[in-house]
Amino acid sequence: MTKVCIGIDLGGTFVKFGLVDETRRAGKVFSLPTPPNPQPEDVVAVMADGVEKIIADHSLAREDILGVGVGAPGPLSVKRGILLQLPNMQTMRNYPLRDRVSEAVGFPATLENDANAAAYAEYLCGAGQGTRDMVMFTLGTGVGGGIILDGKVLHGANEMGGEIGHIIVQPGGRPCPCGQKGCLEQYGSAMNLAKYASRRIREEKPVSRLTEILKQNGEIDAKTIHAAGRDGDAFARELWEEMAMYLAVGCVSICRLFDPDRIVFAGGMTRAGEDLLEPIRRHFQREDWTMLETKTTLAIAALGADAGAIGAAGVAWNAFGTKSSSSS
Repeated sequence: MTKVCIGIDLGGTFVKFGLVDETRRAGKVFSLPTPPNPQPEDVVAVMADGVEKIIADHSLAREDILGVGVGAPGPLSVKRGILLQLPNMQTMRNYPLRDRVSEAVGFPATLENDANAAAYAEYLCGAGQGTRDMVMFTLGTGVGGGIILDGKVLHGANEMGGEIGHIIVQPGGRPCPCGQKGCLEQYGSAMNLAKYASRRIREEKPVSRLTEILKQNGEIDAKTIHAAGRDGDAFARELWEEMAMYLAVGCVSICRLFDPDRIVFAGGMTRAGEDLLEPIRRHFQREDWTMLETKTTLAIAALGADAGAIGAAGVAWNAFGTKSSSSS
């Protein structure tokens, strides 16, 4: 029978479930509601219910399941399998989620940061398929992502690696809640693009459609900035170009450090498609070195909101699939 690993993606609203088989093909992802104001055992119970549903839906024999991977927001310890803190689930502080899930479902389990899991999914069967070294930028409220080197997720000696959003792209620049100044997250995320635009509008009062929108609604967002730029608004285009330039600078730094086959962009900002990718590529070519050709390609992620569950299953394959193959 085909061997599988099951993936679980823990979110504040939904817990998502998927599986990956021994050919690294991903099954259909489904979700169950995350309990409101949950106790840890409530969350684990939902995860166990989802695993049983996958087993029933796919008519799986329990011996065909090698393990379960759990993706969760950080900070967490992958090595110890512990959630250190969840902003939206305070009861799960310092909670040994990996072991509790393993006990509840009856299979060995892994724990991974959700952004790393999503990156691994794109590497395994999404926009990074066929690569060995891939980096993913997740562009949303902040800038996150994951780094895959030689087919494995980079964690770092102290499990602090892969914090792409906190690469410094502007020394002495905008303050970041992390304590640094000039982090990429302050220049390349949807939320901070909107905050920066609003501040400049209030200070400079540019002739722009965005000025009127901010006056009427009290706020603007990245989607509005993108739409205004597409309609020819010069100020909106300037904001979008500046954001793309900083993302390109981040890409150049990643290339000098890791020389990946591909850099993949995910998250809400990527709904802009080629309107996002084209200026990043253009600025990347302008900022990149000239002494050698950089062969890294840039792409938009392919798996969308399913990536977390698929990647968690993939990470479990890394942990348990190799052992299964070597023992058979």
